[in-house]
Amino acid sequence: MMIEPNSRNAIISVSNKQKTDLLAKKLIEEGYKIFATRGTAEYLRKFSFEIYDVEEVSRVPEILEGRVKTLSSYLLGGVLAKDRNDPDIKKFGIVPIDLVYVEPYPFIEKYLEGKIDLVEDIDIGGITLLRAAAKNFKRVIVIPGSKYIDEIIENMKRGDIPPEMKRKLASITFNITSLYDHMISEWFESYDDIFIIGGKKFIDLRYGENPHQKAFSYNIYEPFFEMVKEGKEISYNNIMDAWAAWELSLRLGETSSVVVKHGSPCGASVGKDSLQMAHESDPVSAYGGVYAVNGTVRVEEARFLKDKYLEVLIAKKYDEDALEILSKKKNLRILKGNQDVYRIPDIKTAGNIILTQEWNRRSENIFETVIGNIDNVMKRDLEFGWEVIKSIKSNAIVAVDGMRVISSSGGQPNRVDSVKLCLERAKKADKITEKTILISDGFFPFKDSMELIHEYGINIVAAPMGSIRDEEVIDYAKKNGMVFVKVNERAFKH
Repeated sequence: MMIEPNSRNAIISVSNKQKTDLLAKKLIEEGYKIFATRGTAEYLRKFSFEIYDVEEVSRVPEILEGRVKTLSSYLLGGVLAKDRNDPDIKKFGIVPIDLVYVEPYPFIEKYLEGKIDLVEDIDIGGITLLRAAAKNFKRVIVIPGSKYIDEIIENMKRGDIPPEMKRKLASITFNITSLYDHMISEWFESYDDIFIIGGKKFIDLRYGENPHQKAFSYNIYEPFFEMVKEGKEISYNNIMDAWAAWELSLRLGETSSVVVKHGSPCGASVGKDSLQMAHESDPVSAYGGVYAVNGTVRVEEARFLKDKYLEVLIAKKYDEDALEILSKKKNLRILKGNQDVYRIPDIKTAGNIILTQEWNRRSENIFETVIGNIDNVMKRDLEFGWEVIKSIKSNAIVAVDGMRVISSSGGQPNRVDSVKLCLERAKKADKITEKTILISDGFFPFKDSMELIHEYGINIVAAPMGSIRDEEVIDYAKKNGMVFVKVNERAFKH
């Protein structure tokens, strides 16, 4: 076909047709000729637009059952030419392209839906066109998705697309194509020698841990919560605490409740009235905390919380009447927790180094009695307490009794201070009984902790072993009639 030297030309190839007709209408008004792939062309012609087949600029037919539509040096040359007057444009009869709008095959969406065979959902030509247009952003306008169409149309109404917007769209394009390639890699298999992670914007955050720190949030897999009611705007710290509470409640199982303050659980319980019991673990620390319920929040729980000051409540379900009561707390963020929460690894950063590890999931069969005996009730308390201690910063100590936390401490540089803090809190609350179990996240390096524990009236202790003074610790327990349970794993948290 004959192309007028000064005509502006656009390529459109989209899997998602949303707003494509609006863009096409505006482009035609602005004097663009539109070239489109088969499905897109058929769609746009329904609006009586004059649309040209992309083969007229690519000079190759669509082949291999649609696997190749736009991979052509003539088409890509028209996108990549820095200057419309480049000698090669005239020499090879290349049509210069001024705008590229591509929505690739929805590989990411299909992958997240659980589709197994995704080979034919991997877009090659569309991604290539996007990258080519983004590289040549100084001359070519690239539109990497329907969400940018309104902004493009508004700018065209005011004149042309400003250079800074072209650059911004190019940057967004490379972000999108990078994420697309990352998810393909995820589908195939991840390898340890390269680590890539990506996501799309989740929600706006006013700031990070502190007001002077900027913060952003992203996700690609289903987030761990859905917003039921946002009283006050949810914050960075709210999300972190809600995650700490919800993740622990998932490990503890159904009918569990957890209270978290500043990233650490200050209360936890499993069973009937678990929410009230978790609150009573440490009602002072629970003030202004985040509550998680791995179950249904009913009217009784809602009434219990009605006069409590809490920042966030996250639960599996809510009864309608309970939700009505809770919704009257105008600043409370009410979240619904999701179950599939471990799709990405546990990630931390350290001075430009990315560290990843497996999540510290629920443990099974890790207890070994060294001194004394334990019954099934004690075993359940041990299993419960060990899951709680995984969520407390080392050196972590927790005292449990009847499937609830009665005291805890952590974050101390030495273990004996953590032990002392935990014991003092339990004693002050008058919660120590003959069934109370004290658990440590690591071994006792000296017997001084055992002496303190015994002095405060606790006679059941569980901890990992591995100290050069293990024998002294065990001898002390034996001489004083204590029960000592070896935990065959460690639970450090940094």
